[in-house]
Amino acid sequence: MEKVNTYIKIKSVGHTSFWGALVVAIAMLSIVSCKEKEVSEPIIEVPEPTEPVLPDTLKIISYNILEGMKNDKANNYNKFVEWIKLQAPDVLALQEVNGFNQRELEKLAKRYGHNYVITNLKSTDNYPVALTSKYPIESRRRITLHVSHGAIFARLKNTDLNIVVTHFWPQAYWKTVGDNLGNDYRLQEANVVLDSTIRKFTQEKDWVFMGDFNSVSRRDYDPAVTTNNYWAIDEIMGAGYVDAIHYLHGNKEDGSAKYDFQYPGRRIDFIFGTESVLKRGTKAMPIYDEFTKVYSDHPPMMFHLLL
Repeated sequence: MEKVNTYIKIKSVGHTSFWGALVVAIAMLSIVSCKEKEVSEPIIEVPEPTEPVLPDTLKIISYNILEGMKNDKANNYNKFVEWIKLQAPDVLALQEVNGFNQRELEKLAKRYGHNYVITNLKSTDNYPVALTSKYPIESRRRITLHVSHGAIFARLKNTDLNIVVTHFWPQAYWKTVGDNLGNDYRLQEANVVLDSTIRKFTQEKDWVFMGDFNSVSRRDYDPAVTTNNYWAIDEIMGAGYVDAIHYLHGNKEDGSAKYDFQYPGRRIDFIFGTESVLKRGTKAMPIYDEFTKVYSDHPPMMFHLLL
C-alpha cells in the first residue's frame, strides 16, 4: 500500500484552525483509503473466444436458393432457417443470394448457427454466390472477371481442404440473344475458375468444387445420348474432378449406376471432389423433401466427408 504523510502543524488552538486542520486530516485519510482500494482491486482477464473444434465428418450442402429464397422472404426466411437447422450442414455453398449483402447474410447465417460468411458481390450481377460455415473459413480469392455470377475460393481453416463455389451462365445465348454461344461461355467460365484455383495451385490435393453449373455430365447419360453438350463438365473432369455422386454410386455412362433416386429433369447442380477427398466421402446425394420441392427450382446437393 502506498503511504502518504499526514503530519499537520497547528499554530493556534482556535476553533477555526482546529476544524480546518481536522478537515484536511480527514481528506488525507480518505485519499489513503482510495489509493489502497485502487491498488488492491483484482484484475479480471477476459479469455479469448475459442474456435469450434472441427468435426470428424464434414457435412457440405450446395444449394441454389432461387433469387434469394424469394418464396420464404415474406415469412422472414423462417422455413429456410428451420430447414438448414434440420439438415445441419457444416459448410453451405449458396447460389442466387439475391438481395443479400455481407452484413445481411451474416445475420441470416447466425440464425442457423453459421458465424463465418463469405460473399462475392458484383456490381454488374444480381445473382451472387456465397459461403457460410459453422467453422472458420479463409477467403483466398473472389473471382469476378470474365464470368457471369462469379466464384469464391476459400479454405477450411486448420485443414488442407480447398472449397470453391460457382454459378455458371444459364442461357443459350451469350452476349447477344440468339447467338447460341451459351455453351462456349460456360466452357470459358470453367477455364477461368479452374485456372484461378486447382490449376494454379497444383501442389494442393484436397479440393471440393460445387455449385449450379447449368451444364450436364455425360456420366448421367447412356453413351447413346449424343444430343447433349458436355464441354464444361468434361473440362472440369479433365482437371482432376469427379462428381461425388458418381464416385460413390456409379454412373449411367458405363452402366455402373447403383443409385435409385431420380432427378427432376436434367441435373445441372454438382459437388465435385479430387481423389484424395472423394476416397474419404461417406455420403453424396440430392435432397428431395417437402421443403426443397416448394422453395426452389433446384434440389440441393449433399456430401459428407471424413476429415
